[in-house]
Formats: sequence, structure tokens, C-alpha cells
Amino acid sequence: MSIMNNFIINFCLLFTTITLLFLPFRNQPRITPKTNVKTRLFLGGAAGLIAVLLMFNSIQIDVARVDLRIIPVAIAMMFGGLTSAAITGLMIIGARFAITPLDQIDAAILSAIVISVFIVTISVVRRYVRMTFWNFELMIGIGILYSLPAIYLLTHSWSTFFKVSAAYIFFNLIAGFVTYQLLTELRRHFENIQYQQKLAMTDALTGLANRRRLDDSLSLVGSAEDGYSLVLIDIDFFKHVNDTYGHDAGDDVLRQLGTTLASLARPDDLVGRYGGEEFLIILPDTSAAEAKKISELARMTVARNLFPTTSVPDLQITISLGIAHSSGSHTSLEALQQADKALYHSKKSGRNRSTIYTKALELEQA
Repeated sequence: MSIMNNFIINFCLLFTTITLLFLPFRNQPRITPKTNVKTRLFLGGAAGLIAVLLMFNSIQIDVARVDLRIIPVAIAMMFGGLTSAAITGLMIIGARFAITPLDQIDAAILSAIVISVFIVTISVVRRYVRMTFWNFELMIGIGILYSLPAIYLLTHSWSTFFKVSAAYIFFNLIAGFVTYQLLTELRRHFENIQYQQKLAMTDALTGLANRRRLDDSLSLVGSAEDGYSLVLIDIDFFKHVNDTYGHDAGDDVLRQLGTTLASLARPDDLVGRYGGEEFLIILPDTSAAEAKKISELARMTVARNLFPTTSVPDLQITISLGIAHSSGSHTSLEALQQADKALYHSKKSGRNRSTIYTKALELEQA
């Protein structure tokens, strides 16, 4: 019963540390051996910390002490590949040598050999298998198999060896099963959170950034050497489209315009629907002159393309655009207000044009 209680304590330690140390990954995409090195190194360190904690809480069974350290190694390999598992293994080996008395150094060397061979073997396995429960348990099984000779050398007795090995095999396989289920549930929970966050930041109609995300980005946008520019866009006579062809046709137009604007955006640009028929493009590290070129490209692309709907297959629209450039003397909110004034000038001047905000324009509207 004492052995069972100690393993239950180790289970609780394993599952609690997994939950806590994997929380930083809740906003990350699924981790694989192709994930960036920084993330995989962090994963290896987290798994290594779990393994070291398990080693310090190892369980005495007769003359041998055993633990669940192969579980974190399998976790690191399954998700992060060899890079993560190598970090975990180095932490285990370092801790093993640190806590081993000099007169028992042979045991530490044997442990280091077992962990090293285990990692090399499962790194080969990982190259050819997908991340499934049975493959995870296969890795645990390989770790158990490599640990058995070391257990025998520690026990020096077949009867003791069978007693220790039976408990070691049983509890590691059970821990592997529960660990995989826990990781699966954590990953499902994290992905659900990410999906909900994406929904909260996405316009349901166009699939672009919604006003909330745009406002958040405006509050965070930096002022690099070239500053940033804002382009505010409005569909000309959109009310006429809705009144004449119906709101379904208007929605079709909004979706297609969103797709068109997104296709013209650069990788770092953010395109979003700001409300109604208004769209906003945030252009980081972009001068007013560059923003004007991008605006004109968008305006001409829209003007020469058709925006077919179920009722009007040859519908054409135009857009008006207002451009504002950042400066150290005003906030992003003020830049947005300036873009709005430039947009108003474009519409007042005949529509289907883009205008850069200037002080002269503000004086003209006063």
C-alpha cells in the first residue's frame, strides 16, 4: 500500500506540473518537431524540470529507487522532437550526477547511458510515426525495456528484480496512458480558447479583422523610422446597392471587397472592416507616399473588377479612400481622425479617389 501511495503522489506531481508548465503554450499553435527552435527548447526545459522533480521524489522499492522520468522524455520527443528531448535528457543526466554520491557514480553513468540510448532510439521512431496514443505508449515501452537491465544491476536478485520491474512497468504504462489523455484534453482546451479568441477578433461577414482587433492594433502600432500610415476606405453609393438589389447583394459586395483588399495587402499590413461599408488598412513602416501608391492600386483594382451577386452578375462599384500618416505629435486616434477627414474630402470631391491628409485640407474643411 505504501508503494501505491507513493506512486499516486508521483502521478499527482506529474499531472500538476504538466498542467502548470504547459500553460505558456495555450496561445501557441500545436507544437511539432518543425516548430521554431525557441519553442522547442522551452518545451525541452519544461519537460526536463518535470523529470528532475520526479527524480527527487523517486520511490523506494526494496533496494531500488524508481521514478516516472521516462514520461517527460517521451512528451518532449513526441511534441518537440530530438531538440526538445535532448534538453530534457541533459537535465536528467545533470541532476542524476548532482545527487549521486561519489561511491555510487557507476549508477549515475549507467543511468546516463540508458537515457541517451533511449532518446536516440525514440528519435528514430519519432521520424516515422504520427502523434498517437499507441505511438506514445510505444516510446514509454522502449524506455521501460532499456531501464530493466539497469534495475537488475541494482537489485542483484531475480526475485527482487521481478518485484521492482512489475511495479515499474505497471505504473509507467498507467502514467503514460493518463498523461497522453491529459495532454490531449489540454490541447483541445487550448485550441478552443484560440478559436474563441479568433472569433472575438474577426468580422463574421468578411473574415477580416473586426473593429475590436483594429482598435487594439491601433493602440499598439509602433512609430518606426518611416512611421505608419492608415487608409480608411468607404464604398461609394453603397446605400444604393442595398436599396436597389437587397442586403444580400450588399453582403456579397462587402465579402468580395474584403477579399480584394486582403489580396493586395503586404504580409505585415492589417486589413479589417471598421464598420458598415468602411474598411481600414494599417500599414506599418509605411510613408504617406507609399500609402498613396497602395491606395491607388486598391482603388483602380476595385474600379476595373466586377462584383457579381446572385441578382446582378455584372455589378461594378468604386471606393473612396482617406490616407493619414503618423507623426510624433499625435496619437493613433488622431491619425484615424485625419484619415476620416481625408476620406470625407475624397467623397466630397467626386468619389472614386484617394486623398492624403494635410493641414491645408483641415483648414479647407473648417
